[in-house]
Amino acid sequence: MKTNTLSFHEFTRTPKEDWAQEVSKNTALRSKETLENIFLKPLYFESDTAHLDYLQQSPAGIDCLRGAGKESYILGEWEITQKIDLPSIKESNKLLLHSLRNGQNTAAFTCSEAMRQGKDVDEATEAEVASGATISTLEDVAQLFQHVALEAVPLFLNTGCTSVPLLSFLKAYCVDHNFEIRQLTGTVGMDPLGTLAEYGRVPLSTRDLYDHLAYATRLAHSNVPELKTIIVSSIPYHNSGANAVQELAYMLATGVQYIDECMKRGLSLHQVLPHMTFSFSVSSHLFMEISKLRAFRMLWANVVRAFDDTAVSVPFIHTETSHLTQSKEDMYTNALRSTVQAFASIVGGADSLHIEPYDSVTSSSSQFAHRLARNTHLILQHETHISKVMDPAGGSWYVEAYTHELMTKAWELFGNIEDYGGMEEALKQGRIQDEVEQMKVKRQEDIECRIERLIGVTHYAPKQQDVSQEIKSTPFKKEEIKTDKYSDQNASEFLSNLSLEDYTNLASKGVTAGWMLKQMAKQTQPDSIVPLTKWRAAEKFEKIRVYTKGMSIGIMELTDPSSRKKAEIARSLFESGGFTCETIKNIDSYVEIADWMNEQKHEAYVLCGSDELVEKLLTKAMTYFEEDSVYVYVVGEEHVSRKTQWQQKGVMSVIHPKTNVIQCVKKLLCALEVEVHV
Repeated sequence: MKTNTLSFHEFTRTPKEDWAQEVSKNTALRSKETLENIFLKPLYFESDTAHLDYLQQSPAGIDCLRGAGKESYILGEWEITQKIDLPSIKESNKLLLHSLRNGQNTAAFTCSEAMRQGKDVDEATEAEVASGATISTLEDVAQLFQHVALEAVPLFLNTGCTSVPLLSFLKAYCVDHNFEIRQLTGTVGMDPLGTLAEYGRVPLSTRDLYDHLAYATRLAHSNVPELKTIIVSSIPYHNSGANAVQELAYMLATGVQYIDECMKRGLSLHQVLPHMTFSFSVSSHLFMEISKLRAFRMLWANVVRAFDDTAVSVPFIHTETSHLTQSKEDMYTNALRSTVQAFASIVGGADSLHIEPYDSVTSSSSQFAHRLARNTHLILQHETHISKVMDPAGGSWYVEAYTHELMTKAWELFGNIEDYGGMEEALKQGRIQDEVEQMKVKRQEDIECRIERLIGVTHYAPKQQDVSQEIKSTPFKKEEIKTDKYSDQNASEFLSNLSLEDYTNLASKGVTAGWMLKQMAKQTQPDSIVPLTKWRAAEKFEKIRVYTKGMSIGIMELTDPSSRKKAEIARSLFESGGFTCETIKNIDSYVEIADWMNEQKHEAYVLCGSDELVEKLLTKAMTYFEEDSVYVYVVGEEHVSRKTQWQQKGVMSVIHPKTNVIQCVKKLLCALEVEVHV
């Protein structure tokens, strides 16, 4: 059919006023405020984005403000950066080789907590080395990359407070294996401020760590031009409850701090920018996360222009699906969440992506979970072709308006941080921690009141006997990781006034990363601050369910039209708290209520029906239990007068769709004389 024969004459043009009027009839489509204090309208028009000048640019423009780099679209793929989180170096190498044969295209590893804090295995707790690799020696590097063609496979490792030890080992490894170090690509980066915020301490002063940052970047610029050595990460803030505006502002402030510190140490802006990786966590709020990544590209362009108005820098964006949204129960739902988050990452323009395995919240992930995560990349790449479209969300009035709102608010918060003296100073003053903590409290309340949904946790919770079992792996013992201790006597001739270059040269002589940091620490004082509080959205629900296991709730539907809907409210609320629910329907007398409560012996009961019918039957039914402790709830509106009136008749509480589940369940458990620690 020829396009010029198409006719739409039968469709009349609908004025936008008519659309607005139609939408206003649906109460579910009213404007709502996000955690970022952005009011989302139910309907957007072209006029909402008419003032945005950047929309006139091509997504493939020189600064790529509206999409990832051009090559990503030409190749139709992004870097599959599935990080291996096994503590055993040998097993990590095996899994990497298997993954590379089956679609993965980077050598990516999670560095253990010990490594990110500059500790060797013998100095760390078992928890600090239980997940992720602890690369402490040249031998570890050789074993980790055995049979890996590093000239063809990009690296990705976030080394935490400093990357100098690992870069030193890599340099020595290349010499030992007659491998040209210039061929290394990817990211072997450090994020001292992110590490300081996450753990509250670093083994050296931040001033010394900035020396390391500049040294690693200068080394890369001269010898490994395709290697990125600076990581600016929002993940510690995201995993503590920060919203999208906060994440963006903290990323900008951290990036500016790192550039400033490198330039103070003799590097130019153009030497620093190519060696930066920006790492984001992406949650399940699809359009907000898409907008967040799109906003960052334009915000970073503004930052770079502030240093040099002729400079152009296309940021390399690495994304990870959110650990914060994962739950230990109904774990396969984590795979669904991660798929949505991965999709948002790619639509937002990510260059590199790690999809959290569905079981990573419980232990080092199983090989099946790694496979499922890896295959999610392959399906998105080869079956959806979303990376073949430049800026897939571009032109959506909703997304464009959302992107602009995030940019405006993030730039304002970034300006405030700069007024405080920069990111480091804001962390040392505790301002960042306070802001994130306030946001975490708000988010926790929204989750407990089930305003923010976590499927399988706050809504549609599985029965406890059907909950996915935790992965039962062989218990990890720290003794399984062996590190040869290095004696100071082995390098006595080097022990005074060692430079960073000296430590790099010592890498081939058997030193450990921890030994290097200990020697460096002798001439400095470690920095410490109040750390961020790590948080996972489902955690309180998981804890409360330990206490309610085996407990049940009896739900009674009265004979009126409202009872069924109210019963669903009660069932959803108590099942999210871990109770099993049993329902009886079509009750129309107080005798039936009393008899059923006598027979079933549940921990508590819920009456569901119209206020009038509940009031009529409740008083008489409760007279049967004057000497017994019976706990009854009513589903209704939270009117103070009605609530007080019903409580006087023996009702525990009036529940409704936004009842705080955790507080409600804790109150019931307290009445049942169960000691609760949540």
